[in-house]
Amino acid sequence: MTVTIMLDDRLETVMFGYPLSAGWIEADGVSRVPYLPPSMIGDATLALVDSIAALTMLGSHVIVRDIAVVCRHSSMLTLLTHTRPDEVEEVAVSIPGVSPAGRAVATAVLQPFYGIRVLAWSEDDHAVDSAHATLTEGTLALIPVHDEQQYQEDLGRAWFLMTDRPFVSHVAVAPRATLASSPAGVLAAVERLLESRRVASERGRELRRDLSRGLAIDRDTLTDTLADQTHELDDDALDGLAVLAARGGLRMSRRELMDALISVSPGR
Repeated sequence: MTVTIMLDDRLETVMFGYPLSAGWIEADGVSRVPYLPPSMIGDATLALVDSIAALTMLGSHVIVRDIAVVCRHSSMLTLLTHTRPDEVEEVAVSIPGVSPAGRAVATAVLQPFYGIRVLAWSEDDHAVDSAHATLTEGTLALIPVHDEQQYQEDLGRAWFLMTDRPFVSHVAVAPRATLASSPAGVLAAVERLLESRRVASERGRELRRDLSRGLAIDRDTLTDTLADQTHELDDDALDGLAVLAARGGLRMSRRELMDALISVSPGR
């Protein structure tokens, strides 16, 4: 069978995606789509997709534990407020273009961790002031704001401090039908993404140099954030995903999640 891979092409997934976009490894059969929606995945052999979006696909797909993006203590998800976030009582929160997983983390931490009551969630991009806060993700989350009146808070770190679990931003999914008919194809797709991650690690200095220059991100900040990531759905990450699903409002039992898990790499 022809192996096809779809990748949510964002800074969070750069350890899988950059070697493909930079031409360091062969990219035939790989489609890179920013903020990849489930509706575009179709029958792709493997897709690296937003974790909360993936949990809506379990009727037709399984989660492949060998590939994931796991933020252990920090993330590329920040909240901008007009004063210290623990001094904010209530605001409307702008979430333009923010992923489902990012929204789930914000929903989970703003009230319980900071005591912020969210009056409304808005797709409109409002200026940050006493009535509005803004959620930023990816590149924007790693660029410091220069307005001394604004505060920038890492919600992935808040999530870890509140739950003692990592934030799983992305997981890999494969169609149940493909797994049944061509397990070798799923294995080949997993091995290809693992190879991309290996090359990204081997050429990490070059990767961080190119990205920091191209995106105007401080290299030390980028280095620290990427170093905090792990890239498989181990038991600790699985616990984090289960808690995120529950606190993000998904009606899913842990048994349903466990039943949707597979691993194809030898030795797992």
